[in-house]
Amino acid sequence: MTAHHGRRLNPEGVDPLEAVANIEADGLGEDGPADVKKAIEFVRPEVVVECVPQNIRSGEPSLTFLRTALDFGAHVITTNKSAIALGYRDLRHRAAKANVTFRFESTVLDGLPIFSWVSRLPPGTKVKRARGVLNGTSSLVLESVQNGSTRSRGLARAQAQGIAESDAILDVDGWDAAAKAALLANVWMGGALRVVDVVREGCELLKDDELRKAAAGARYRLVADIVRTDEGAVRASVKPIPLESSDPLYSLHGSAGGITIETTAGTMSILQGTHGLEDAAQGVIADFYSIIEGAPQV
Repeated sequence: MTAHHGRRLNPEGVDPLEAVANIEADGLGEDGPADVKKAIEFVRPEVVVECVPQNIRSGEPSLTFLRTALDFGAHVITTNKSAIALGYRDLRHRAAKANVTFRFESTVLDGLPIFSWVSRLPPGTKVKRARGVLNGTSSLVLESVQNGSTRSRGLARAQAQGIAESDAILDVDGWDAAAKAALLANVWMGGALRVVDVVREGCELLKDDELRKAAAGARYRLVADIVRTDEGAVRASVKPIPLESSDPLYSLHGSAGGITIETTAGTMSILQGTHGLEDAAQGVIADFYSIIEGAPQV
């Protein structure tokens, strides 16, 4: 089902090549019910994949779709970071009640397997801090200015790569990174942060002159920092900072992202080699195989 291309539902399955051909031609048509609950009841799927554009304020309509699928008894895969950030505890409760799982590997760094990696840490291991470059569009904008070009050209590059949000303000003002920071805080550290609870400074606070006069070799990036204190408080922030060559995140170029995860068992940095829509799709496929293999909930 798609808002732009119509819907094609068949309890026996839909041929993917035929569906793609229909989308590129005249669309999928209007086969089957439009209401999500009725559509799920009609198809009776084992797995529901949801890729609705994010709503950082409410997580809707994604949250309703996810809850409906879980309550039906279907496993769920989503790319929607806001829905997980805002509804993680509730979704986990519903999944456990229905004896299914919901997976979201593509929500933070395309298909980079950060959630799978953390879930495989030794029992009892806790994440103490996570620090990362989580938004590729802002990286391209900042890098463009540092290289002597303009913000608009950096944004155009992000749009050409297909990684910019439909509303680019979410990228450059730090809202997208803040949603990802809240998600990490809630999933890894037991937090209850909303997106608005993340202390946020966007790229607009940095003047072009400041960027171009940065210390030799320093690279500005919008960095999310999520910390669980010894007292158990969880805090998160997002702001543009200059990365020095000693920083593991310094090696990131263009729109590539990465994250440093500090745990009670040690610290590791995971960096992207490739990034974009294809990598996000690989994350969805990895989630699908995790479901098939019976991997535990992350």
